[in-house]
Amino acid sequence: MNLNFRNMHTRTVPTVSAALVICSAALTGCQNPAPDTSIPPSTQRAAFQSQCGQNVVVCTTSWPVAVASVVAGNGQTVTEVSTNSYLVTVNGGSGGVPVQFRGSDSELGATATALAYEWSYGATDSDPCTLAPGTVVSTASDPELLLAPGFHYIRLHVVNDVFRVEVNSVACGVVAQNTGSFDFVELQVEVRRY
Repeated sequence: MNLNFRNMHTRTVPTVSAALVICSAALTGCQNPAPDTSIPPSTQRAAFQSQCGQNVVVCTTSWPVAVASVVAGNGQTVTEVSTNSYLVTVNGGSGGVPVQFRGSDSELGATATALAYEWSYGATDSDPCTLAPGTVVSTASDPELLLAPGFHYIRLHVVNDVFRVEVNSVACGVVAQNTGSFDFVELQVEVRRY
């Protein structure tokens, strides 16, 4: 094997013996497993309330209302532990659990004709003036998300087509500009495998 570090354009690539690459049929677990793409769990905390929920923004009837829930899938039990808090249990298996969310029960708001959905996880911003959402994972109304066992904080943010030039708050000043009216709800979802 000859690697020439002085001239990286001309180097000899080492060869790997085919015997090392071929998987013997007698060995188990020989195939490379698919990477785990499930949403990782978070440290348990209280779910964040929206700016409407905290009365940071005075939300009138033209504002939407985010309504989210969890629906049981095959072989799952879903228990609503308290308002916006769910326990999803499944027997056996390993890795992430597909969890069905429902946001299509959200309310448009008076005079609105359309509603956009945004689901996210991993929010850490507890400042009521900003409340940044974390990582966005879906824009469907009723998505299925793959969640690793543990606690999750999944946020549904909805925006309607009632346009606001500015959204003002007594405590925070201008919290948004040039946007539709908005709201969010954050669910605490605990996933357990038995």
